[in-house]
Amino acid sequence: MSDEKLVKTKAIEEEGRSPHPNVDRLIEMASDKKPEELALPQPVGGASAGSSAKRGQDSSMWKILLQLRPFLPYLARLVPILDVAVGPLQHAELSSEVRQAAAQSAAKIQGVQREVSAAIQEQTLQLKRFEDELGRLQDAAEAQARAQAALKQELKSVTRLLWISAIGGAVLIAALIVMTAIRLAHHAL
Repeated sequence: MSDEKLVKTKAIEEEGRSPHPNVDRLIEMASDKKPEELALPQPVGGASAGSSAKRGQDSSMWKILLQLRPFLPYLARLVPILDVAVGPLQHAELSSEVRQAAAQSAAKIQGVQREVSAAIQEQTLQLKRFEDELGRLQDAAEAQARAQAALKQELKSVTRLLWISAIGGAVLIAALIVMTAIRLAHHAL
């Protein structure tokens, strides 16, 4: 696949076109040449010595830039990585502010956590007290139920005793009436 790209790049260079027109345009814009100089080629024959020295420097610089042109896509990919790597160093002051804010947030969270922990302990203690109170109330209710059952039993016993006493009293009164009637009948005769 890379061989195909290399063949296409060489074919485009042979035709006189650049394989990277956007890169060429950026290089032209970054150069010190005026727009007219970029558009028109420099005459070779009638140049002065100062302009040929300048042109020699420019051409060597252009040669270096043209040699680096194949690496530009890779360099363009490296720039975001460098930004990620160097960015924290550039923003060290910002990161210290972020660290301070994070430390303050952590302190606030720890404070809230302590408050919540204290509230949970207090509620646990209250729940234990409620459980103890509920246990005592259950014990009292059971004792009261037992007392009521015993009272009910005693009431049944007293009721039975009263019935027996009433029946016994009625039998005795009936016997007394019968005996009195028999006695009166013996006296009258």
